Amino acid sequence: MATQPKIGLFVTALLEDDYNKTGHMRPKMSEATDRIAKILAPYGEIINPGFVEYEPDADKATQAFNAAPVDLVVAIELAYQKGIIPMRTLLRVNAPILVWNTQQIRRFPEDADFDVIMENSGMAGLPELTSALLRSGRSFELLTSHVNDPAGLAQIGEYAAAAGAIRRLEKMRIGIIGHPFEGMTDLMVDYLSFRDMIGPVCWPLEPEKVAIAAEKMDAGRVRKFMQAQAEKYDASAMPDDLFERSARLALALEDVALEYKFDGLAVFDQIWLTDPRVGVIPSYGTGYLCAQHIPVATEADVTTLSAMMILQELAGEATFLENYVIDFDEDAIILSHDGHGNPAMAADAKGVRIKPSIYYEGVNGRGAGLEFAYAPGDVTILSLIPLGDGDWRLIVGEGESLPITPRPVAAPQMLFRYKNGSITEFCDRWLLAGSPHHMALAYGHLAEQVEKLGRLLGIEVVYV
Repeated sequence: MATQPKIGLFVTALLEDDYNKTGHMRPKMSEATDRIAKILAPYGEIINPGFVEYEPDADKATQAFNAAPVDLVVAIELAYQKGIIPMRTLLRVNAPILVWNTQQIRRFPEDADFDVIMENSGMAGLPELTSALLRSGRSFELLTSHVNDPAGLAQIGEYAAAAGAIRRLEKMRIGIIGHPFEGMTDLMVDYLSFRDMIGPVCWPLEPEKVAIAAEKMDAGRVRKFMQAQAEKYDASAMPDDLFERSARLALALEDVALEYKFDGLAVFDQIWLTDPRVGVIPSYGTGYLCAQHIPVATEADVTTLSAMMILQELAGEATFLENYVIDFDEDAIILSHDGHGNPAMAADAKGVRIKPSIYYEGVNGRGAGLEFAYAPGDVTILSLIPLGDGDWRLIVGEGESLPITPRPVAAPQMLFRYKNGSITEFCDRWLLAGSPHHMALAYGHLAEQVEKLGRLLGIEVVYV
């Protein structure tokens, strides 16, 4: 699930040197620093090393930020500061940087004294700082707003959430079970480039480990799990023996993911169809894991899995889909996948049906899949593609999930309407952006956050 990002607060100004004599302002500067920390507190855990005036203060801030470690550094000048002071931190801190050009007053009052200028003239020194960052090749983001401006604060919240997602991506482990579906060109990925540019480690795991876990699963645990799932969802169409095999496989997948500390799984679903210890498709189990916040992509699709991980970090829930059928009359398109999806995003839990798969039959029969309608509401779709030579692209679009009566096709279904034009325009734009045939989806309009994440990550973002 989405977790709180850590924000490093770097507030600085020049008060005392051989020529400037405004040391009496230190208490006010410290108060202002703490006040800004409280303003930013709703957007993350604030690491506040205190007001930074001299190089030792900057060293202290650097150590605090890297030790936390923070996900984002927000750098503020309350008044002019010699560029070398903030650069002492900003060249050595590991996190992305947001330079916030802000002040505490909205206008320059007629009775203003020099103290007012000292607390509200950060624009005097910021050109020196941003110039130094550019000359040093240190990337940064920039925001100008009043300290209490809601729109500006929302932007900071989006930067913090994006930076936090990147930090967590760097720590994530993807378990690859089986192999990418043969012949699918959009699944042909350089895992080392993926690790370098996107973050997660890809770790192959033998399907045998899941099969053994399923075979040895305690029967009492399986029955208890089946009962709980049947109370939550509608399993009336599921033959008991096939439901038992599917539940056993779902728990085995969960156990293996937890044992190997995988944050997500890229699974070639068909890998166990001929194995008599399993012999069914795992669509129900992979959907169950998505609802447990262990996202799963079918066909061993690592890139769409990473898009799911990003959206899950930003929105809390994510699912896996592909384009199905254009509905020209509704100016929309059906998004779905063959029995796999996140039931936590369904319009109604009791409307989630656990049914035999109509897509794949194994040596032990047709295992369980999911059939439901996704909840209506604003949505964001996201895909990730490699471009070659180590370059990557995020492709993001926004729209609306419309109410829909699920068709009897043993699959989760959404009727998606494009935000920025007709469905024909969406199809053309989505195809021309280079999108793969799978996509991740989450609720909410998140394109601006995705664009910030892409900039902080250093990869291209295409908004369709």
